[in-house]
Amino acid sequence: MKPLVQFVLLCALCGAGNGVPERVTYVPEIVRRVVGKITQTTVALQQPLCVFETTEQLCTACDVWLVVANSTGVSKFENDKNGFLDPSMFTYEDAFSGSNGFYFTLRTKRSNYACPPATGQILSVRVGSEVPCTTSNCNAPLPAGGTFRMKYVLVNPDLAFPTANIIGETEFSEDIKLLSAKDPNSIDNFSVRRTGGMVVITAILSILLFLLLAMFAAMLALVCCKKSVLSDFPEPLATSGSLRKYHTHSLQTKSNIIPPKGKM
Repeated sequence: MKPLVQFVLLCALCGAGNGVPERVTYVPEIVRRVVGKITQTTVALQQPLCVFETTEQLCTACDVWLVVANSTGVSKFENDKNGFLDPSMFTYEDAFSGSNGFYFTLRTKRSNYACPPATGQILSVRVGSEVPCTTSNCNAPLPAGGTFRMKYVLVNPDLAFPTANIIGETEFSEDIKLLSAKDPNSIDNFSVRRTGGMVVITAILSILLFLLLAMFAAMLALVCCKKSVLSDFPEPLATSGSLRKYHTHSLQTKSNIIPPKGKM
């Protein structure tokens, strides 16, 4: 029984000493339904929710880091990941000015990526959104127009050199090409001509609208003046049917009055 225990312990030590991180079959992707998912200096990346759920479950202090690399940094990271990599030594400032080609950023406790995600939890991270850069591993804006690949790694902060401290990793993402600012000299003048035509059309429509309003105002004034002229004349006389008969008292014949002579 004792030799069997020794053999198991030996295998465990060999496995821990080879420094090969556990590979998780997960590829970081860009969040599709986000406005500005790719800009000149930032990328909206999916969070690694539930990704490292079964990796080294006893490591409660493990941190999840994001590795951002260019074409040179991808191969260099793959060569160096089996040894001890101190994230504080791989910063944004030195990533692309030297031979490293990659850096660590967005340090997060694994417990923040628990599975399943909490209700209302944000499911994306904005890579390159930290301005100003105040820490060694800050999430600084990416170089405009560059092409990068990204992966998440699980790091045990309790391990020290020369023991390998990266105990889990995802796949690298596909190439992510950032947007580039357009050269003003390359702008097509056709858009300028089209804008001038739109100005002319707008001016014509404005003139037509003014004429229509003027005609409406003139018609309104004419109607008002016509009513005013008709009101200056007296009202028409009543028809004959509405006149009352009028009899003078001197012309009325009375029974007690003697008619004059010669009228008998």
